[in-house]
Amino acid sequence: MTPTVSCVIPTHGRDHLLGEAIASVVAQRHPPTEVLVADDLGSPATRACVEEWAARAPLPVRYVDASGTGWTSAGASRNAGVARATGDVVAFLDDDDTWEPDFLGSVVPALVADGVDFAVGWTAADAGERAYHMERMRPGLGVGDVVARNPGFVGSNFVMRREAFTRLGGFDPELTVSNDQDLLVRALAAGLRYAVVPEVLVRNRIHAGPQLTDKTERRVHGIETYLSKHGDLMTTDDRRYIRSQISSIRRVIGPTRSIRWRSTASLACYRLVEAVRP
Repeated sequence: MTPTVSCVIPTHGRDHLLGEAIASVVAQRHPPTEVLVADDLGSPATRACVEEWAARAPLPVRYVDASGTGWTSAGASRNAGVARATGDVVAFLDDDDTWEPDFLGSVVPALVADGVDFAVGWTAADAGERAYHMERMRPGLGVGDVVARNPGFVGSNFVMRREAFTRLGGFDPELTVSNDQDLLVRALAAGLRYAVVPEVLVRNRIHAGPQLTDKTERRVHGIETYLSKHGDLMTTDDRRYIRSQISSIRRVIGPTRSIRWRSTASLACYRLVEAVRP
C-alpha cells in the first residue's frame, strides 16, 4: 500500500524563492497528499503567497503560522508543520531548495520496498561562482560515521515515516545549524534503518540572500551547541574538525584582530595535522 505523504516547507522571509520551492512540489510526478508551509515570522506577505498557491494548486497547500513556537530555527518550523500533517510519511523542503520532478517518486518507493524508517536522495548545488560540493549519502553508516561530518543528509533530501519522526522527538529547535545532522545522529543511535537512492533529486540553490552556510556568529553558536550536545560521541579528531569549522568562521568575522589571528593560526594547525596524517 502506497503511504500518504505530507510535505513541510519551513520559510523565513524568502517569498521570492518560496514560490519556486512550492512549484517544484506541485510538479512532482507522484505528488504529496498536502503541502504545509511553516512561517516562523507570521508574515502577511508569506501567507498571501501561500494562499495564492492554495487557490490554483491541484493539491492542498496550507499556511502554518509558526511564529509562536518561541524559536526561530528551521527545525522548530519543521516541527510545527509536522504537528499539523496528516500523512503517513513526512518530507521536508527548504524554501530556497527545489525538488526534481521524480524526488518523491523515487525515495518513497525505496522507503516502502526496503521496509525502512527513512530514505535519502542526493543533493547538488546550483552552478555558479558560489557553488560548492555536496556530500552524497551512502548505505551502511553508523553514528560514528556521521556525528562530525555530515554525509549528505540535509533538510530537503529525505522522507521519514511520521511515526518514527515523532518517536525521535522531531528536530531539535535549539540548533540553528546542523539540525538535520543532529536528527540523523539520533535516528541511527535509536536503531532506525534507512535506504539511499543514488540519484541527484534535490537542488540546493545558491543565492545572494542569507544562508545557514554564511560565516556569522549565529552559525558559530549553532556549531558550539551541536558540539556540546554530541561531543561525547566524537573522537579527538572529530572534535578538532568541529573546532576548525569555528576557527574558519571567526578568522573572518572575529570582533578583534587578535581573535582573527588566533583563529587563523588554529585553522592552520588543523590543516597541517590533516596534511601529514597517514
